[in-house]
Amino acid sequence: MSRKHLLSFGLLAFLAGCSTSTEAIDGGDNTPRGSVGVVQGGAQDIALFRSLVEEGKVPTPETLEPVGFFAEHAIDLPDADCGKDICIHPFLAVAPRFDGSNWTMAFVAMNTAVDPSELPRPPVHLAIAVERSQFANVNAASLEAGVQALAGALRPEDRVSLVSFGYGVKRTVLMAEPGSTELADGLAEVLSVAPAGEEVGLFDGIASAATAFEDGDAAGFAGEHRVLLITSGHATTGITDPEHILGLGEAMVADGSAFGVLGVGSEFDVKIPSELGSMGAGTYAYAMNGQDLSYLLEEEGKTTLFPLATKFNLELSPSAGYKVGRIYGTRRARATNDGAEVAMPALFIGQREGSADVGGSRRGGGGGLFVELLFDEESASGIGNDAPAFQVKADWTSAATEAAQGLDLTMLNSLPPGENPDDMWWQLSDGGSGKPYMMLNMYLALKASLDFFQAGDCARSLGVIDMMQTPVSAWLGEFSDLDIEDDNNLMMMLRQNIKNACEDAQSSTVPIEPTNFNGGCCYS
Repeated sequence: MSRKHLLSFGLLAFLAGCSTSTEAIDGGDNTPRGSVGVVQGGAQDIALFRSLVEEGKVPTPETLEPVGFFAEHAIDLPDADCGKDICIHPFLAVAPRFDGSNWTMAFVAMNTAVDPSELPRPPVHLAIAVERSQFANVNAASLEAGVQALAGALRPEDRVSLVSFGYGVKRTVLMAEPGSTELADGLAEVLSVAPAGEEVGLFDGIASAATAFEDGDAAGFAGEHRVLLITSGHATTGITDPEHILGLGEAMVADGSAFGVLGVGSEFDVKIPSELGSMGAGTYAYAMNGQDLSYLLEEEGKTTLFPLATKFNLELSPSAGYKVGRIYGTRRARATNDGAEVAMPALFIGQREGSADVGGSRRGGGGGLFVELLFDEESASGIGNDAPAFQVKADWTSAATEAAQGLDLTMLNSLPPGENPDDMWWQLSDGGSGKPYMMLNMYLALKASLDFFQAGDCARSLGVIDMMQTPVSAWLGEFSDLDIEDDNNLMMMLRQNIKNACEDAQSSTVPIEPTNFNGGCCYS
């Protein structure tokens, strides 16, 4: 499959096929209405995982990025007609697990009626921080070509600053015009210096990019600030604590700066980049090779970011009869005493010039929050059909008006808590295909297979993939979907890699189906 790069914003708009109007809502609210799908910040594909599988390898579980996996899928949502800058859409699925027990799963997705193509584009000051270490072993020619392509996609009123870091940090360019000799010479200077060894001052590199917005003429720049960090993810000198590095990034985002991350290098360490990417403030992607890096940099130049909201907070609270189990879909979700919570310092919406969609089956937009609802016998007494299953409250500050906004929604379950449908098919709150839950099951099966393999259990690693073939075939028999077909093709490719590795290790390749698998699925 060809590589499809999706942007990674706190809220990311895909404009293909959406409608937007400024028709008044409730007789007085001129908030636009339409259907622009949005996803939360974080990885927007599983390029690293996919490339390893295609090379015949069995990746480690950490390389299967859940946010990126979900974001590769296209999901249709209702119109964003809630009258707010952000609309929240809760869904519920109830199904039997593989062992016959109950599987109840909440899913919360978001969209917006704000159309970034209709917003005026401000001038942009882009600070690029480039790591030069043995870990960031990128092809210099590809990096140079990519930065030049990025600059070529910017506008004359934009400005570019350039920072390099490894052992020490140096700013070679401040506020250069995109096509200037100054920028070309500064880039050549960065690339002429041999990469440092294992010394990477990641915190200092980000801090230097921040000061580029404050020094000299930059302090009076009337426009937007953006940081683009090109890094291997390693932090070995200076301040190396991930929390401090993330805190620096969050402070910049809270102050209004967009923040993108491009991962590079064969020894890419995902931990810190993924946390920075989850801030919801810019692109987050991994460059598989030099050509890929050049492409990503050019796309970065074509992308404009607009602030949509600040201080975004979403809380999901289970109703009587339920308690929160596992949480999937966003790195910033956390369990609380009352349920699950997602907090973002700021949310941006993006517009890419010259492209309204990522094309092919990987259109994106499948991101959201999954929360498992476990049966709580102590509080379920007397609860019957059509009772509340969970409540979603979200609040934020509109970036356009600085006014407080919020939504409060309740989702009902047509079945009593803990009760399964009559047959082996999902009971869905929206009566649709249940695609979000199928893609969750595909992720859970891939993850379980990798976990079993890493634990040395080849039989169950193969068995969980085989176990998924019945529900996948049944679902695809009802609904034609290229995303799920592609997931299954990837899963079968991984199965072959696992089988080969197990045979080489002289381990058993006779599958055992682990019926305590965490998913809930459908059968014909």
